[in-house]
Amino acid sequence: MIYDKPIIIEKRDPQSGEFSYWRQFHARINKAGGGEREASGARRSAASLTFELRYVSLLFDIFLNTQDYRIIYRNAVFVINDYDDYMEQHKTVRFEGECVGERQDNY
Repeated sequence: MIYDKPIIIEKRDPQSGEFSYWRQFHARINKAGGGEREASGARRSAASLTFELRYVSLLFDIFLNTQDYRIIYRNAVFVINDYDDYMEQHKTVRFEGECVGERQDNY
């Protein structure tokens, strides 16, 4: 398995509510879904990707706190919808992330 796509994980500051750099990893990335979403009468394109990373214990912080983390990939912001450490074997972790068009140009 090749983990060759650089991603950045940002963490939300509990005081300010702002996201900032937390860690950088390399991942295998696969499409999980896509299409369009409709909200308030406006259509936006959306993409869902699966990010698979080698397990490191730091990632366990995200397990029950997915709302406090997000993934930046190719300057697109992905909200983390799911965390999967298959059978808790601690070999890999898969995140399902969804982007609805938000961009992050700081990186």
